[in-house]
Amino acid sequence: MSADRELGRRLRDVRVQGEHEAEERSWEIVRAAYGERSPVAPARRTRRLVLALAGGAAALAIGLSPAGAKVGELVREMGDAVGIGEQDAKPALRSLPAAGELLVESGQGPWIVREDGSKRLLGEYDEASWSPRGLFVAVTDGRELIAVAPGGEVRWTIDAPRPVHDPRWGGIGFDTRIAYRSGNDLWVVDGDGSDTRMVARRVALVPPAWRPLSPEAKLTPGALPVHVLVYRDRGGGIRALDSETGRRLAIAPGDARLLSAPPSGAPARRATSPADGSLATLHRAGGRDELSVQGDHGTRVLFAARGSLSGPTWSPDGRWLLLGWPRADQWLFIPAERSGRVIAIDRVSEQFDPGDTGAGAFPRVSGWILPQR
Repeated sequence: MSADRELGRRLRDVRVQGEHEAEERSWEIVRAAYGERSPVAPARRTRRLVLALAGGAAALAIGLSPAGAKVGELVREMGDAVGIGEQDAKPALRSLPAAGELLVESGQGPWIVREDGSKRLLGEYDEASWSPRGLFVAVTDGRELIAVAPGGEVRWTIDAPRPVHDPRWGGIGFDTRIAYRSGNDLWVVDGDGSDTRMVARRVALVPPAWRPLSPEAKLTPGALPVHVLVYRDRGGGIRALDSETGRRLAIAPGDARLLSAPPSGAPARRATSPADGSLATLHRAGGRDELSVQGDHGTRVLFAARGSLSGPTWSPDGRWLLLGWPRADQWLFIPAERSGRVIAIDRVSEQFDPGDTGAGAFPRVSGWILPQR
């Protein structure tokens, strides 16, 4: 037996002519196939592609060394992707699990998704933001800030000196304001499109935020500023001002959290429940994204998945959280209570890219609101 082992060892040490070149060609084929995969493929197609590539790579890996080791590493990497996405996902969004309407930004422009699942494309705009009561949407188009009704009708348009970004609508009732960045400066306009004014220069590229109206201001109208705008200066410092007078105000404890929202078009990592103030957060743990909720009863993990999740977005009643799973091309409706069942929607990109225009980047939910129309 020892002679057989010695013979086997010597045979493995023999280099066959062209073996190294064959190994490298095999590795290049597998690497090229993996590199050409679609980064946002529908979930079922992604799983089939991963399985096929993993099987082909495994066959190439047999007997190859050292290229076989490289292929083996690739097989393990692709194997981690198998099972991406919820298996029982619905093929289309037929309805929302809670009352309200979604505002969704896509490659074709912003959409409104109603409770029954019907959708309307507002137009070829860049960014979008709900008004407080859901009566209008502020959208941008280059240097223009535009207010449109949910049916798509344009109510007013203003021109800015530079491209407009991060419109944020705030206020109470019909007394509303829109804050937005034009270039590096911060501007405010009344909700009816009048009285446009610059309120700060050279601000950070961070969305501004409106401070919620305090109980004291509600009880004593006119005694305290109503439209308080919070923003970051170029150095990253937090600033607050009365948008009516321009007067600088003291920073409040919750101002930093108000400024944690990402720029328009970027995925969010945290959101506050409109019902009870619970904080939903996405964070990395062991190569996975975990959704946790922190509230009066402590912190609990509601969901975890491979790859990066986006969102979260609370339903108006605080009972559901909507997450995006770009790698699986799915939306996930997660119940805020652990007893509920996850509702997954498949092929999300296709549903916001009618006619297959090629603009089907993974859509981003920028608001879930209960309109007061």
